[in-house]
Amino acid sequence: MRKIILAISILTIGAGACTKNSGPANGNSVQPNNKLDTLVFMSANINGHRFKTDSAYGYNVKQLNNDSVQTLNLLITASTAKSDSVSSISITVNNFTGPNTYPINPPGVSATWYLNNARHYATSGQVVILSDTSYALIGNFNFVADSIVVANGAFNVLMPY
Repeated sequence: MRKIILAISILTIGAGACTKNSGPANGNSVQPNNKLDTLVFMSANINGHRFKTDSAYGYNVKQLNNDSVQTLNLLITASTAKSDSVSSISITVNNFTGPNTYPINPPGVSATWYLNNARHYATSGQVVILSDTSYALIGNFNFVADSIVVANGAFNVLMPY
């Protein structure tokens, strides 16, 4: 009888642990009420053509330097596929300190536009972080990469920390 009660208890606990929660996934959203991320985007004009995606991501990497000072490096990336081509924009801000204007100055602050297998590294431009609320990172950007002009760039991504 004890074995049957123990087996029923284990099955009940196991079934309870596997139940699915309703609502959005755990973690923050770019919306203050933690609803689905309908506000996430990255957009820009690339040589006059519109680049827009509904999936844009922000990441951070925390590191300690030789003096045991912690720095935060920010990465924002988005991709879109149209017809037979895939294009992406990737922005990196080393030593990210919050809202500020970060001039493109590789490798500290860099921006890259990818078209299929071709990479185009920015040589000039800027990334402007307008807001870093507890749930969203909002900003704009522009840069020149080779002969490619990326203008009127904007993003709204989940705050990565």
